[in-house]
Order: sequence, then C-alpha cells, then structure tokens
Amino acid sequence: MKTNEDQETAPQIDIENIQAARPFTPTAADLALYERMRGYSTLPAGTATHTLGTGSPAPAAATPPPPRPPLAPYVLTALQLKHMKIPKRPALLDRWLCEGDLGYIFAPRGVGKTWMAMSLPRAISQRTPLGLWAAGSNPSSSSSEGLRSSQSEGGSESTADTTTSTLDLDPPPSGADACVPVLYIDGEMSMELTQYRSNGLQMEYSGVQYLHHEHLFEKGASTVNIGEAEDRQRITNLILESGYRVLILDNLSSLASGVDENKGMDYEPISHWLLDLRRRKITVIVVHHAGRNGAMRGHSKREDACAWIIELRDARQDDEKGAKFVSHFTKPSRNTGDPLPDLLWHYTSDEQGNTHIKCELAVNSDYEQFIQHVMDGVTSQKDIAELMDKNKGTISKWARRALDERRISGGVHKLLPPKTVGNMSVKSHYDPDEDDSDEDAE
Repeated sequence: MKTNEDQETAPQIDIENIQAARPFTPTAADLALYERMRGYSTLPAGTATHTLGTGSPAPAAATPPPPRPPLAPYVLTALQLKHMKIPKRPALLDRWLCEGDLGYIFAPRGVGKTWMAMSLPRAISQRTPLGLWAAGSNPSSSSSEGLRSSQSEGGSESTADTTTSTLDLDPPPSGADACVPVLYIDGEMSMELTQYRSNGLQMEYSGVQYLHHEHLFEKGASTVNIGEAEDRQRITNLILESGYRVLILDNLSSLASGVDENKGMDYEPISHWLLDLRRRKITVIVVHHAGRNGAMRGHSKREDACAWIIELRDARQDDEKGAKFVSHFTKPSRNTGDPLPDLLWHYTSDEQGNTHIKCELAVNSDYEQFIQHVMDGVTSQKDIAELMDKNKGTISKWARRALDERRISGGVHKLLPPKTVGNMSVKSHYDPDEDDSDEDAE
C-alpha cells in the first residue's frame, strides 16, 4: 500500500491536456513498399509518395477501383464459339512462330544463344527467311507453308542431307510490308559486342531497337529488373507507347534479379506479366541458360504457358571458328502440331565484321543425341532419359555401348566425356554388376 509520502512525491498528470493517441496511418511509400514485396503494385500512377518517418500527413486514400463485372455475360456456348469470327494469327517466322507467342531459347554458356536471339528479330522484322525457316507471312497474304511442307513437295531435288542456306541481306521493306517493330532488351552483354554483332547482321535495315543495360546505367536511368513490378510496368508502357510487336529478353538470369529460379511462386508475377503481354498480341522470346542436367534451368512451372521451347546444342569442333550448334524443339510449337526437324547452324564473321550464317538439316540419330548430352555434361542416365523422352532401359544399353566404343568414360552411375591421352581414348571400366537400370528397352 502506498503511503502518504509516496502520494505526495508522485508526478501530477494534467488529465485535461492529454491528447488522444494518433493511430498509425501508412503513407503511400509504406503501401508501395508493401505491394512491391508482394510482387505487384496496386497504387495508381502519379500517386504522391512521402518519406517514412517525416511526419508528413498521409495522402488522401486512393479511390478504390470499381468492382469487376460479373462473368455470366461473357460465357460462350459451343454454338456461339463455332460461329465466332476469330482472325488467324499471322506467322512471324515459318509456321512455328506466330503473333502473341511466348517462347524460350536456352543453351549452356558460350554455345550461341545471343547469335540466335539477335538474328531471329531481324528475320521477324523484315519478314525474311532465316536459315531453312521460311519467311513470316504478310498481313495481307496467306501464311507461309513453312519448312516441313516445302521439303515434302513432290519434284524437289534437294535432300535432307544436302539442303543448305546462307543469310541473304535484303533492303528494308516499305509500305504495307513495313518492318515489324521489335524491342530487344539486353541485360548482360557488353555494349561493344552488341554493336559488333548488330553491325555484322546489318540490323540497321530492320525495325529492331535496343534497350541496353549499359546505356541505361551510363545515362542515369537505372537498369531494368523484371523481378520488380515497377520495371515490368515501365516495359509495358514502353511497348504500348512505341507500338512494338515483339519483345526479346536476353537473358532471364540477368534481367530478373532477386527471383529464385527454383521456386515457381517467385516466378509467378513475371509469368502473369508475360501472359498479359500475350493477351495484347505481343510476341515474347526469352533467352535462358541450361542447368547442369542439360535442361532449362529453374522451375518447370514457367514452361506451362509457353508455345514452344528451343534448345541449342553445341556442335563446334576444336578447330572450327564462330558459333556452331543444333537447334532442337524440346517443346514442339503449338502452331505446327508436329515437331520440326533439327537444324545445324554455323555463324562466322569475316574480316570486315560481316556475319555469315550457314544452315542445314542436322542428321543425328537418337544414339548420337545421347552422346551429345553426355558431352554437354549430363552425367545421369535418369536425366538423359527425361531429356530424350526415352525409357531407362534404352539409355542403359546406349551407355554400355558408348562405354565399350570409348565414346564416353566414367561408369553407368556417372557418365562422363571421353578421357584422352594424346590421341588415344582411354576405355573406362564397365562392371555389369553396377548396372541396376531397367532392362526393358523400347
């Protein structure tokens, strides 16, 4: 119990002057930070922001968006769908690349991803062929029949083993055939090398324009990170304002900082953004790296919404110059209904810096593809079986054969490229007791 002395020394509180406690009201900056952490932003454009801790009064709450309309009026019956006039999407290159597609190109480092990624938009922009891929369709004409149908025509003297093509540079189209505007966002390569390759491909005659990470940094405009909602919106605004029809993202690792490739939920905001671009008829091509297992690196969830996936397999010999690789559709294009043949590409540059592209049909048996996967660093029979869509028994028999032929080294549990001493291959030890794979071959 308090004594009279304690009561006399206790501080006196002026109850009349007590101010009511002010509740915490988040500022626009607080809300923006919260929404950015969630992966997207709901603040309206132009909303003023205030620095945290300044004591500035919070801005007036933004007017909430109107409720979304009910879905019932938009439901189609099968009969209504049957009689709808749906315009055919124009083909941008051959039959496999159409307007509004989302596709991926991946390969290990140094194989030639950027060569392919830079030559594709030039062919798309000018509606010209690229290698053995036919030119895209003119909006006023029927679409191209494409590579496979042109090879199957009767009376053709060319064969699958000898058909070749070299890049033919034409003047820019005009009038109704004007260039298709393409935006190429480069997030990794040096600007000097980008300029060299662009000049070699004579991109100045195309409708391709660049948004380069080094140029952005030097001009003080910061870099681009599609992992942030603000930058995704900046790119969308640029596309809509400038009228681009094709977007090239080179490459995913350098342009999506802070996104865990192995977590599907981390990539989901980017996936929704890419779907939004697709709904706007914007074609998006994403360049990415291969993982250690030879497949496209990261979570497979990103592959669900794409129209096609192209893998580039290194085919260059030690004494060859330039980039040489085989293009293979690991996910066949939804536009063709059937897989397109593998093509062998060889990019070289002459003394003047001009780029020459040679393309021919790649003739590789399944067994040779198995050898190539091992050469590319895929060590597990299980991983190769998944990549090639073969059962493990078939892969096991190829592994035993390749080990006996000294085409590869290691053992059945870990496949390795061949070891050499001088020019002699060293045969690896094969122990049948180690082979615990399935024996059921195709």
